[in-house]
Amino acid sequence: MSREKQLVDGKKMVDINSIKIGYGLGDLMFGAVKEECRKYLGDPDDEDTEVFDGEEYLHWYYDRWNIELCFEASENYRLGTIILEHDNALLGTEPIMGKSISEIESYLMKNNYSYAIEVEEMEDDEVVLIDVDDMECTFMFRKNVLEGVQWSYLWVDDDTPQWPKRRLQ
Repeated sequence: MSREKQLVDGKKMVDINSIKIGYGLGDLMFGAVKEECRKYLGDPDDEDTEVFDGEEYLHWYYDRWNIELCFEASENYRLGTIILEHDNALLGTEPIMGKSISEIESYLMKNNYSYAIEVEEMEDDEVVLIDVDDMECTFMFRKNVLEGVQWSYLWVDDDTPQWPKRRLQ
């Protein structure tokens, strides 16, 4: 997988590596409608719908890149959350997958982010989550190795989403 861009459906090169906090993935911004996401990444490999805490969510899975897009019914199915689990993920200009818990904690402390650590017991494993409210981001670790990042749009206050207003340059 290239560090910079991937060919989507044999048509165009897009950035699927750059985690942009509060904005999205590459040039795909939070708040995008399904058709904009399809134009950017192509058709999903799979999709499903779930209800969580009384809220309906539509998930699109791009297995070929280990990317999941989540659309929220209460926001008219605009893109609300991205989960990325591939080795070429960048936070800023820094590759982050494979980093240890202490390396991510150092990054967060250096950038003055407060965070909480949670441990979830799985069947034969445990997952360590570092939740960063100011980034609307969760870092997911197995065996002290970062394997995934989930992030979302930011909030003005408890009731008002802060959707990105323009595309980043």
